[in-house]
Amino acid sequence: MFPAKIHRRIYIILLTLLGGCMVTSTWATNLMWVLLGANWVFEGWARPDGSNWHSTWREKWQMARDSRLLHLYMGFYLMLLIGMFWTENLSFGWSVLQVKLPLLVVPLVVLTSQPLQGRVRHWVLWAYATTVLVVSIIGLVRILTIPGLPYRDAVPYISHIRFALNCCMVVYLCAGVAMRRRRIVLKIVPLTVMLWMLAFLVLLHSYTAIAILAMVSLAILLVYRRRWPLIALWVVAVGSLAFFVGRDMKSYYRMCPLSTEPLRSHTVAGNAYQHANDGIIENGNYINNYICPDELRQQWTRRSTMPYDSNTATGYGVAPTLVRYMNCLGLTKDSAGMAAMTDEQIAAVERGVANPVYESGNPLKKMVYVMLLEREFYVHTHTVKGFTMLQRLELWGATMEVIKDHLLIGAGTGDVVDAMQEYLAASGSELSGRGMRSHNQYLGILATLGILGVALLLSLAVRACTQRGRKITPIMLAWILTILISMLTEDTVDTLAGIMFCTWFLAFRKPTTERPNVRISHTA
Repeated sequence: MFPAKIHRRIYIILLTLLGGCMVTSTWATNLMWVLLGANWVFEGWARPDGSNWHSTWREKWQMARDSRLLHLYMGFYLMLLIGMFWTENLSFGWSVLQVKLPLLVVPLVVLTSQPLQGRVRHWVLWAYATTVLVVSIIGLVRILTIPGLPYRDAVPYISHIRFALNCCMVVYLCAGVAMRRRRIVLKIVPLTVMLWMLAFLVLLHSYTAIAILAMVSLAILLVYRRRWPLIALWVVAVGSLAFFVGRDMKSYYRMCPLSTEPLRSHTVAGNAYQHANDGIIENGNYINNYICPDELRQQWTRRSTMPYDSNTATGYGVAPTLVRYMNCLGLTKDSAGMAAMTDEQIAAVERGVANPVYESGNPLKKMVYVMLLEREFYVHTHTVKGFTMLQRLELWGATMEVIKDHLLIGAGTGDVVDAMQEYLAASGSELSGRGMRSHNQYLGILATLGILGVALLLSLAVRACTQRGRKITPIMLAWILTILISMLTEDTVDTLAGIMFCTWFLAFRKPTTERPNVRISHTA
């Protein structure tokens, strides 16, 4: 049994390690939150003043009783536990409760412990920010050294979506430090890190995180700063981003000469073209027009050692990758088009590059072109498989059907995914059988707990927000808004990384002044 002061130091060390592990290792993250809970239990038996251990537990109980925010977290977990009573798939339901157990333990520990303050607070936060920075650099190295690496796999330790949320938090931290520093020299490092994080979000194609940053930064400026120069700078930044996105969209749909003239029926060699006329456009040209498979196979065999029927480095077939690449160059997909391609372009196709823009060094343009290609396939073929935003639309529709059938109390903790899969299978969706969730936390909770469960959670949330004496700092408000906005397109609390993001920052809250008589016997 250690003295209370030692337990406090262990608590700080474990929090620091947990902040680093939640973006680097799932196994280590699980270990850290378990140790954090164990330390909390042993801390309760420590004797802070030499009298008895009851005083420590009394303090923890009083803090738990007065923390309306803790009641919200506990209420959510309790509703999931109650949802097991009308669940048929008990094994999946228990797995959900197991995954979400940190959503109960971590808030209980940090909200019944003294908030981090002063230098300790700064050191723990910057240890976390440094870890996120290092992981982003590792991601950049992987992008530069692994040919055809999908942007989703750039970060090896964590989902790129969850990592993007952590990048947002580092941007907020760096912006806050830069604003507080008066000397220009001291602003260089945080501003550099902030700009790098923004660039890395573009490399990750995380337009959701970019949108979150835009909305949250405006909210912070309006609530805390209200300085017109900063608001004007925000308008210029967002306006510039919109300008470049609009320019790239216009470039994508600027039609090539080949697509504006009447279709030719035969190649120069006299072979017939295949024209699908399905209307799918990429780089201003129709992908599935002017294709002569026989000539492509013959010429590819002459110019490449890679079999025509094999897969490229990215796992996609050589033939479709070659067709798209030639289409983006404005070439006919035949022997004449192959003759116009350089050896470097042949090598790019072998690497799995389907569009020259993807290797142009302009990540924003690449992100825009990928989004527009997804739109083209959805509009003309109604396919959603492999397309991020389009899959979400399909999953949201399935979740809404589940909500209609289980409006009052929900489908139950373990039956939501099964109910969604039944609807997807009945509708013949491409996503059937993949076990995907709703990708909208609000819809997911409504489908799980129904109107009654959501009403209870909303009442707890309103009660927590109206607690007197609780000061919300800019960084905490940014964190809260990031969570709330991310839940519009993600199942944020359905994964360990998301749960940690939603709980770890509770340790940096401002202490409440509502009950000044609550004595905290242990200090940092």
